[in-house]
Amino acid sequence: MESIIIDREILPEPIISYFHTKKIKIFEENGNIIFSPIDNKPNLDELVGMFPDGKLSSENFIKQKLIEKELEN
Repeated sequence: MESIIIDREILPEPIISYFHTKKIKIFEENGNIIFSPIDNKPNLDELVGMFPDGKLSSENFIKQKLIEKELEN
């Protein structure tokens, strides 16, 4: 069975109280139906660094700016 994602608001009230996210993933695993909350928070690994392509980390950017500042003096 493929997983589906639903808004928690379409579920009955007793079930809604178990979830604190807006979206819920429903899938089957070993014959059991699993309701799993979907966390919409961004992944921390994606936020670390200066640019998303990974070419320049924030640490390297700071080092580069310090070197430029020293060269100006």
